[in-house]
Amino acid sequence: MDSKSRNREFFELYGQCQNRVFSVLFMLLHNESDAEDLLQDTAATMLEKFDQYKPGTNFTAWAITIAKNKALNFLQKNARVRPSFRDDIYERIAELEVKEEEQFSDRTSALQKCLKKLVVLDQNILEMRYHQEFSMKKIAEHLGRSKTGIYHTMARIHTLLHRCVKKSMSGGRL
Repeated sequence: MDSKSRNREFFELYGQCQNRVFSVLFMLLHNESDAEDLLQDTAATMLEKFDQYKPGTNFTAWAITIAKNKALNFLQKNARVRPSFRDDIYERIAELEVKEEEQFSDRTSALQKCLKKLVVLDQNILEMRYHQEFSMKKIAEHLGRSKTGIYHTMARIHTLLHRCVKKSMSGGRL
């Protein structure tokens, strides 16, 4: 892959996780300005080390790990001038964020599979509601149904998806 394509891939992946990485930095630093500065530093490091990222693995978890290390180094360097928790508390917070990201990724994957199992009409209703941002009234008009009926249909679809994702996350056991 040429460097232009690789850079495009990086910025696409980074754009998807930038807010999450900022949240982790802000949670660790308790200062918006410092978090923004370290976000920029993290992005620069990630781009520099992008050849070390293994495609197909969790990019956001990789990004959070780099951000966590940047934040912990920052906190150690500035320990005298700013109040902070013990290092092990920051480590634990960051570990929980990486674990949460991995679980989120698993749930998202399960949801994608469950969406494909829905009947076409239900998929179309979700498409209208969440991608095309139709109101419930507009969906009802489009399908020639009552607004109340669409609300009931949405509730049924959400219940199906919730059960499917829950079953998938428990390894098929319910």
